[in-house]
Amino acid sequence: MAPHRSSDEPAGQATRHPALAMLRGALVAAVVVGVNAAAVATVAAGLEGLWGALLGLLMVVVFSGLGLLALHLSRKTSPTAQLGIAMASYTGRIALFGGMLAIALNSQALDEAVNLTALGLSALVVVMGWMAGEIWAWSRLRVPIYDLDEEVPA
Repeated sequence: MAPHRSSDEPAGQATRHPALAMLRGALVAAVVVGVNAAAVATVAAGLEGLWGALLGLLMVVVFSGLGLLALHLSRKTSPTAQLGIAMASYTGRIALFGGMLAIALNSQALDEAVNLTALGLSALVVVMGWMAGEIWAWSRLRVPIYDLDEEVPA
């Protein structure tokens, strides 16, 4: 179902905040995939599987969401600056995610309460769901291929 448009907004209006629209699409897909992964993990590994799958879902949503939020906050910068921010955000998130994963794999307390296999598999399928939702949302954005704010020289 298409979103309702107000009478003030002309059809074909460019999407004002593409990163937020992509965040919504990705978040919905990730939660759907994550809830299903949690159900499967619970059946397969009990309560520890449930906690592992939910932790995997949470990690992916937080780290991937931070990347889209960084893009949204940098939307008024130059394309070069935005690319630098996106690359720095990605590198930082991967390093932080790797560090947290290393801590999780070496934590005795976490090992007793969480099924790490469920965490890893859940994170993997949630990342794929997140990416599919992000791509789906991007494919439905209205992004102009030219600058609408400038006059065309005669």
